[in-house]
Amino acid sequence: MKKLSHRILAGFIGFIIIPLCVLGSVSYLMFEKATQEKYVEQTELTLRAIGRNMNNMIKEANYFSDFWVTTEDSVESVEQSLDPSSTGFEDSGDPAYLELLEKDRLRQRVLLTYPSLRSVTLYRTDNRIVNVNFSKDKPIAREDLESSPIYTEVIRKNGAPVWIGPNEDPILNGENNFFTQIRVLLDVDTLTSKGILVTRFQMNEMSRIFSFYNGKGQSDRRYLIVRADGKVIFDNEGAAQGRNLAELVDTQKGIDLSSKEDQSSTLNFDGRKSLVTIQDLQLQRLGVGDWKVVLVTSWTYLSGDMALVLKWMVAAVVVTLVLALVYNLMFVQRIVNFIVHIVKAMRKVERGDLTTQVAAIGTDEISMLANGFNRLVTRVSMLLDDVKSEQRRKRKAEMMLLQAQIKPHFLFNALESINILAVQNEGRKVSKMVQRLANIFRISIQQKEEIRIEQELEHLTSYLDIQHYRFEDLFEYEIDIPDDLLGNQILKLTLQPLVENSIQHGFEGIDYMGRITLQAREEGNKIVIFVQDNGIGISSERLEHIVASGIGSIEEMYEETPEIGERRGLGVGNVADRLRIHYGVGYGLIICSAPGYGTIIKCIIPRT
Repeated sequence: MKKLSHRILAGFIGFIIIPLCVLGSVSYLMFEKATQEKYVEQTELTLRAIGRNMNNMIKEANYFSDFWVTTEDSVESVEQSLDPSSTGFEDSGDPAYLELLEKDRLRQRVLLTYPSLRSVTLYRTDNRIVNVNFSKDKPIAREDLESSPIYTEVIRKNGAPVWIGPNEDPILNGENNFFTQIRVLLDVDTLTSKGILVTRFQMNEMSRIFSFYNGKGQSDRRYLIVRADGKVIFDNEGAAQGRNLAELVDTQKGIDLSSKEDQSSTLNFDGRKSLVTIQDLQLQRLGVGDWKVVLVTSWTYLSGDMALVLKWMVAAVVVTLVLALVYNLMFVQRIVNFIVHIVKAMRKVERGDLTTQVAAIGTDEISMLANGFNRLVTRVSMLLDDVKSEQRRKRKAEMMLLQAQIKPHFLFNALESINILAVQNEGRKVSKMVQRLANIFRISIQQKEEIRIEQELEHLTSYLDIQHYRFEDLFEYEIDIPDDLLGNQILKLTLQPLVENSIQHGFEGIDYMGRITLQAREEGNKIVIFVQDNGIGISSERLEHIVASGIGSIEEMYEETPEIGERRGLGVGNVADRLRIHYGVGYGLIICSAPGYGTIIKCIIPRT
């Protein structure tokens, strides 16, 4: 029954636990995928909005720069207005100078209308540098400007702006790492170059844009602006500025910064699992390089709702498993244990213990099965008792029938012999014959099924003496049984049919003196009695038939047709059956014979 328990456990695991785990895992993965796809859609909308804000911010800066380039009040005139000697005035208190100074202040207020402006520097063609600075940042040296690769692009664009983001070029960005715009300053009338104009912007608006879309107090989303080569030019947290994106992610699988398409990948960003979304800002037409905005969302933040769902799902699975285990213990295991108990009880019944009963608890089908088993065992026990009683009655009837089978011809011949002896005045022989015949009758009519070996030998001796008187020259006999065995019990009428076998059939037609010998000895807890004669014997073919089909009557052993008279004996087979039925397996008769060598019959009975 261990196999049944194992199968039920395997079925419980295979059909309940594993499907629940698979269902939970698949549901979580599907929910995770759906959430990620939905979040990516929202992220793309957010990044497009950020891109539009960035576009407007750069466009506004370009508009201001365009205004400054096209106005008559250039940066050069502003700088000149600040120097009285350059205007021809020797006294700073001159009214004309004061008017010029007021006009200069007005120009400076115009500059202050764009708060992101930090400095404006004009590198004139006559090698002069004109600078208006609203910070402590120093202007770029002309040599550094002209040696930069950007300078060639600025000259090629001939007035169109070229932007340099923070951390792109430490020299051009200056100490404060501002956004820098460089363009050729053209004369409004002749469109000839007047020099290179370098304008620096602080762009505080960018930080406000990212703070707005990041949400108040949230630190799980991070915004970066990255060049096509992977260099980070802006980080709203400031930690990654100037580094390469490849240093922040474990792998660049799924990231192609040269692509214009939107991208989303789950990566380990800066040591944390994150969803990385990349979108092109498309600012090239405004003079900005191939910038891309990167939104890094912590997976912890992204899976916040999923984690809650997962917790509820795990809790539901655990509760379901606990209920399934309780069900298994309360019902399934109870049924299995009952089946095991029933099987053990059946094995006891197989071994012959018909007192076995199974406890019936409850009123369900299991208790009905237990009650049915108990009734079945009880019924079998009753039927077996009836069979045993019937067998006992049958054996008793058989024994009574056998005891009643005193052969009429044997009695007639015995009386005829007594009559002849009486005519011959053989009074003493008549007396012995009558005495022997009385002994046979006395023992035969006893109600006991078993008698002592001593009584059985008395019965046998009486029979042999009568036969010896009748066939005086046919045989002689010898009985050699130890005295300590004479008190043991033996079935009545056991030895007489065996001796009769020798007289009636073994000595028929012999021309020599027949001899019958009875011997007995102990073999363990058994008594073995040998009945041996020197008669004609039995053929091997007949013995094989006897072994195959069982011992029959005396006539069957010798393959003779029974005749009416003394040859209708009790039968050796009958004796063998009686011994086997009464004493059980291991007891009975064994016959050994060969033609011309006589027959030996071994009778085995228990020692009592």
